[in-house]
Parts: sequence; C-alpha cells; structure tokens
Amino acid sequence: MKKFLSVVSYVLLLCFLLTAFAACVNNGDTTDQLVVYNWADYIYDYEDDFKTYYKEVTGRDIDITYVTFDTNETMLTRLTQGDSNVDVVCPSEYAIQKLIESNMLVPLNYFDKEAYTASFGSAVTGYVHNSGNIEEGIIDKVSDAFGNLVIGETGETVSMVNYFVPYMYGTLGILYNKYAFEELGIYDADIMNNANWGILFNDDGSGNLLSEGLTGNILMKDSIRDSYAATIFYMLESGKLDGLRNDDGVLYTDLSAGELINAVDDQLLEIVRDVLSEQKQQLFGYEVDFGKDDLLQGNAIVDLAWSGDALYAVEESWDDELGEDGDYELAYYVPHSTGNIWFDGWVVPKTYNPTHLTAIKLFINFLNTPESAAENFMEIGYTPAIRPDVLQNSDEARSVLSEGYLVYDPEYWDVVDESGNSLTVEECDYASWEEFVEYFFDGIDDIDGSNWRYPFLSAELNSSNDRNIDSLGVMRDFGSKNKAVITTWNYARSAGTTALPLLGWTVLAVAVAVGVLFLYILIKRLLSQRVILPKDSNDEQSDA
Repeated sequence: MKKFLSVVSYVLLLCFLLTAFAACVNNGDTTDQLVVYNWADYIYDYEDDFKTYYKEVTGRDIDITYVTFDTNETMLTRLTQGDSNVDVVCPSEYAIQKLIESNMLVPLNYFDKEAYTASFGSAVTGYVHNSGNIEEGIIDKVSDAFGNLVIGETGETVSMVNYFVPYMYGTLGILYNKYAFEELGIYDADIMNNANWGILFNDDGSGNLLSEGLTGNILMKDSIRDSYAATIFYMLESGKLDGLRNDDGVLYTDLSAGELINAVDDQLLEIVRDVLSEQKQQLFGYEVDFGKDDLLQGNAIVDLAWSGDALYAVEESWDDELGEDGDYELAYYVPHSTGNIWFDGWVVPKTYNPTHLTAIKLFINFLNTPESAAENFMEIGYTPAIRPDVLQNSDEARSVLSEGYLVYDPEYWDVVDESGNSLTVEECDYASWEEFVEYFFDGIDDIDGSNWRYPFLSAELNSSNDRNIDSLGVMRDFGSKNKAVITTWNYARSAGTTALPLLGWTVLAVAVAVGVLFLYILIKRLLSQRVILPKDSNDEQSDA
C-alpha cells in the first residue's frame, strides 16, 4: 500500500512539474503568429524585415504563415466557405466590395490613427503611423466608387475606405512591340492616339483596318473583366454606342468612364458579344501570364496588359543591339479617351484570430513604409500605393531603388556588381539619381503623353485634356448580372468554332489507338508461337 502511494505521489509530482514547466514555457513565449493570404509573387522577400520591425515595436518575435491564391474567385470561395483560417487578405477592389456587402470584413479605420491603434497594448512602443504616405487620389477614387456600400445582413451603409488599406494600383492598357509598330508604320502619336483601344481590334479609329500586319498578331487577356472593359471603351470610341440608351433612358455616351465600365444591361451585353466575336478574326489568341513572352518571341505584336506586368515586360525587353545605345523593344500605351484604374488592398476577414490583431495591424503599417514600398516596386513591378514624393525623399527607399536599378549613387549604396567589383558611371544604367528620377518618376511617354507608373501624376499634368483622372473608371462587382456577363464572354470566346474539327481529331485518335492495339496483338501472337526448323544431316548423324 505504501509502495502504491509512493508511486502515486511521484506521478502527481511529475504531473505538477510538467504542468508548471508548460506554464512557464507559455508565459515566457515571445513568439506571436500571423497568417497572410495573398496573390502568388505579389510581395518581396519581406519576412526578415518585418520580423525586425515587429521586434522593434513590440519586443516580441513573430512567425508568419504565408498562403497564396491565383484568382479573386478562388479567394472568395475559400473565405465564404470557411476553408481558409487567415488573418489578413489582399483582394482586388470589386472582391472587397463583395466581402463587405456579405458582412465578412472587420472595419480597420486605418486613416483614423487613434481608432487604428486603440487595440495596441503598452508593449507597442515607438510606433509610427504610415497612413500619410498613401496616395490621396486612391482614397478619392475608392470613395467615389465604393463610398455607399450596403451590408446585406444589416442594411448599414458603409465606405470601403474604412475597411481596406491600399497596397498596389495600376491601369489597363496596351503592351506592344515598338519596333514591329515602326515596321508597320503605326508607331506615331497621331495614328495611335486616333486608334486608342481600337489597336486591340485592328481599327484605326475610323472603322478602317489599322494594319494588315496586325491581323493574327493581337492578344487579349483571358480575363472577362479586363476584356469587357477594353471592349466597352472601344465601342464608345468607334461610335457603336451613339444614340443608344441604357435601361434608365440615359445615353451611353453621356455616362462617365466609371459608369460606363460598370454598365451591364442586356442591350450592351449583346453588342459586346458581337464585337468580341468579330475581334477573333484579328487575334493570335488569349493569354494571362505569357503575353510578354509571345511579344518578345515574335508570336504576337500587341497584348492587352496590366501596367505592372507591362512595366516588368518593358524593362526585361532591353536589347543592346537596338538603336545606337540599345533600346526597349516593348512599350506600353494607355489610351487617352477612357480607361480603367484598379486597386488591390489589405482587409481583415471576421474569421481572423483575435490574438493576432496587433500583428495584423503592424504588418499592414509596415508595408506602407517607403523602404518596403521600394522593395515591392523592385520585386513585382506594380506601383505601390505610396506617394512618389515619399519614395524620393526617403533615404532608405532611395538606397533600394539606386541599387536595384543600377543608379550611380555612391552616397546611398556601394555601387558594385554581383561579384563585389566597383562599377564606374559608364557601367551603371543611370549616371545619377537625378537622371533616374527624370526617367522613373517624372518620365512622360512620347506617344500617349502619360506617366503610366503614376496615373495621378499624369492626371495632374493633363488636367486640361482628355488624359485626366476622370477618364479612368473603377470597375465594381457585376452583382446579379455576373452570370449574364460570363455567358456573353463564353459565347464570344467560342464563336467561330464548331464540333467538326474536334470530331475529326477524335476519329483520328481512335483509329490510331485501334491500329496500335491490333499491331500489339499480332506481334504478341507471333512471339508466342514456336517455329520448328528441320535438322540438317550432320545433326541427324550425331544424334545416331
């Protein structure tokens, strides 16, 4: 009995010690957690920088789980079905609209510092709020387009500005092979600015063929929203909407860019369907990620593109053999009449882990530092939501950009190559920071007269003509008409195709398969039979 009690005592003591040890470990644990849900390849290698930043303002360590998605629709499905237990997400503006209207997001109030930081404990010290770094034009555009969203479950009217923090933004435009355009005789400001979105439809702006050389050399985005927008703008320019009214009796030609880009009544969808179906005669095909490769390889000449992808493609297209000192083979064109400006931003789903709230808010604020914005610029090509003057006036951002773009700027980086060898002015891509600023921040394209990295800068410079900010519309969710738009797109994509080619290839494939099978059976039968040859006389004698 005493032995039994002794064993029990030891067991109880061991349990107590293990419990106490576990409690000590938990109480002394300084590692916080964060789960980020973002597009693939849509952020620089930030983890070490953020961990350092987080340690500085909280005194704690943090582990980050990073999960990616490929489309807004994939992300929406996982969030709405509860398949993703994440803390912070980066959707596009129309997807954020859907999440707000479905009452799935937590208001962040980033532009109210007091409200945003109210949840911080005393451990957060030395915090600097970065909302003042963000481009105000983005907030104005989002307020205009999404300032009166209605939450379906409550009927409450809210503004998207209180629910998201801008991350990246850009325009929709046309990526093209500049030297191919020169050969076709259409690399000219007057010609291209008359054609505008018609370039994608091989229309010179007057209903005539822009160039026979473009036929079969045009790519469109395999994206219903982007292709729909480009088609709507082309229809407006080409006069296909003249005299037509929407369901409310308003002339399409009287609608603003933002109103027109979101018009989805049946009459308009029918015209879009016909125009896209006819366009197929001019296309090389549809693409999502490989348009720049097709342009560089000569498979196509023109591609509907997002500005960030276009920027990356243009800078990758530098050829030392073009021109006297080399040149970019590709260029980006933003039609001046009407266009699309888009935004991606960070939001917090209601399913987030409440114990991660400080990490969530510090992560978002960290990405709005000039240094992080500059790193993202270098890594992914899209324009961060940080004002250009903030980047120019930041020593940290200047250092990142100077090194990344090979600017001869010895005060801000070592000016060495990958092997650590010093570079001369002649060996750098830019002889000075001022030269780089003139190209990167202040540069205006000779053809379209815009700075497509910074559309708000372009709008300011072109406030008196067609290329002002009002000419760029923001796309909203299509809502109840989404299915009708998809049907229109599917019809146009399949227009001109029949089942006969597919049937022919199917018959051929079956015939080949049957032939191979017959040959296999024949060979197998021959090999399975023993062929007996007659013995010669010598063999017979030896047997005897």
